[in-house]
Amino acid sequence: MQQRPARRKPETRRLLLAAAAELFVERGTIGHRVEEIASRAGFTRGAFYSNFATVDELYLALHQEQAVGVWAHIRQALAREASDTQRHATLEAAVGHILDSLPSDREWFSLHAVLLAKAAADPVFADALSLDRDDVAHELGEQFAALARIHGREPVVAPTVLAKAVVAAHIGAVGLTPVDHDASATRRTVVFAVLRGLTADPVS
Repeated sequence: MQQRPARRKPETRRLLLAAAAELFVERGTIGHRVEEIASRAGFTRGAFYSNFATVDELYLALHQEQAVGVWAHIRQALAREASDTQRHATLEAAVGHILDSLPSDREWFSLHAVLLAKAAADPVFADALSLDRDDVAHELGEQFAALARIHGREPVVAPTVLAKAVVAAHIGAVGLTPVDHDASATRRTVVFAVLRGLTADPVS
């Protein structure tokens, strides 16, 4: 009998992450057995453990993979706002454009909420999820600060704090989507309010 060609490790990892994402969407939990995830992806336990040490590690990797896409959309939108030819006339309009550019991926925000709940009870897990583990918050904060300055506002907090506050406002508003019939307007209102509230007119 002809053997099925062995899949390369990156492909195996991709399929395991996809299977985990499917299971999360179906059940809203990360409490799956290794065998369940591996079987959904078409593999054995051995294939799982050659890529991830635990189910928690897999879901952290999935969250990180999805986060990279979200941050990329934000960076691109901020870069457009920094352009003389593409920027919007007001800070409020610019915020609306940035939010509209984000993918409508509620699953990522739902996964984020579940991982945060686990992090609250598990310091080691929390450290792996920390916003301070890389330079993303600082980089985004610098871009949000530049956006504010374009519209005549000066940040009154450090760039990292500014980014964390904006992201927290956005994620919080998205979390209300299932029970908020005007979620889009809520997102615009709270993100703009945070960005304006943490900036001020320049001292002359």
